[in-house]
Amino acid sequence: MNKFIQHIIRFVFLVLLQVLILNNIQFSGYINPFVYILFILLLPPKLPKALLLVLAFTMGLTMDMFSDSLGVHTAASVLIAYIRPGVLGMITTKGGEELETIGIKQLRFTRFFTYAAILTFIHHFTLFYIEAFRISEFLATFSRAFISSICSLLLILIIESLRSNSLRK
Repeated sequence: MNKFIQHIIRFVFLVLLQVLILNNIQFSGYINPFVYILFILLLPPKLPKALLLVLAFTMGLTMDMFSDSLGVHTAASVLIAYIRPGVLGMITTKGGEELETIGIKQLRFTRFFTYAAILTFIHHFTLFYIEAFRISEFLATFSRAFISSICSLLLILIIESLRSNSLRK
């Protein structure tokens, strides 16, 4: 039950951080960091895939309701939840089955960075291309997604480092 409450608190914290702070900070309308995906990244690896998809759908839908974005966050969140087990399988032995939780402490920095980077880039490219939905803006959308992904990844690494340091104490 303790882990369940931790995930609820993480969900609420990341939604509030995204909605109240990060959605209001835009660097010339070009860089939009989305750290709410950290909720999906940190879900337990042994979670049944159906529950993982439902939780990702819930997070995406929540973000869509607050952002008034018509389902783009939901689509991108469900996509990364769907491919997450495959990414975990690529970066860990036995597909992460030996892990109870996911974080910098468990995966070590390099593996966690790779895991978070792959899913963050896929999320952002999906989100921005669905949002633009034009081939004519391919390069502008690509650069916007790439730069936003880097900013999001830096924030995710900072938050996860702070979280893992507080767990050690």
